[in-house]
Amino acid sequence: MKENKKLKTLLKISFLLVSALIFLALTKIKIWPILGLKSRFSLSVFFGPTFASVFGIWLGTLTIVFTHLIGLSLGIYKMAALKDVFIFFPIIFAGIYFSRTFKSDKKQVIIPLACIFFFIIHPIGRTVWFYSGFWLVPIIVSLFKDNLDRILKIPLFRVYGYSLGAAFTDHAVGSVIYLYIFSIPAHFWIAAIPLTLIERLTIAGGIEFSYFFEKEAIAVLDKLPIFLRAKELIFE
Repeated sequence: MKENKKLKTLLKISFLLVSALIFLALTKIKIWPILGLKSRFSLSVFFGPTFASVFGIWLGTLTIVFTHLIGLSLGIYKMAALKDVFIFFPIIFAGIYFSRTFKSDKKQVIIPLACIFFFIIHPIGRTVWFYSGFWLVPIIVSLFKDNLDRILKIPLFRVYGYSLGAAFTDHAVGSVIYLYIFSIPAHFWIAAIPLTLIERLTIAGGIEFSYFFEKEAIAVLDKLPIFLRAKELIFE
């Protein structure tokens, strides 16, 4: 019994390290730019939100936090100020949303609702209040999840719906953080509207792909004798 407990802890740490390293590598692969800033989105936005559903919310969040601690300690990430810490929050909240949506938990609508509130009370956000309409997507997906499940009977379509909610949750949290920290001018928000739609539809596809890839990887490992016990200890 004691040996099983030690093995379980060791395997969890191993999966944590591997996932953290993959996530770390993806954070360095930049894709499209963020309007109004000199930074760009990275491929980690495809992979990170799935951690909470695969490892559980606490361990999934720990994986993301641990990754950034490694990055900071190795000098891979640069923190110009303490406020830079908040830039990593969107993926964490997107992961929580994605994980809880599978369980039909409607409480996560608090996240996008709070983002809409904080966006429209900001002096700049108030002038482009309509931009926060994007964040009705995760609210609708969460509140009508059971209806969507009945309509979208194919898992591929269902999970894309959950992924879309997660993608816009990531966007909501990130937008509010960037608005308050960097005071991005109103004209950038207006210019970003068509790009946001394309960007989030793409990111949702990436989240879905990562989710099914991880599930298939686990299924493959399940067929290998050496991993049978490991899978049983970690994922059940």
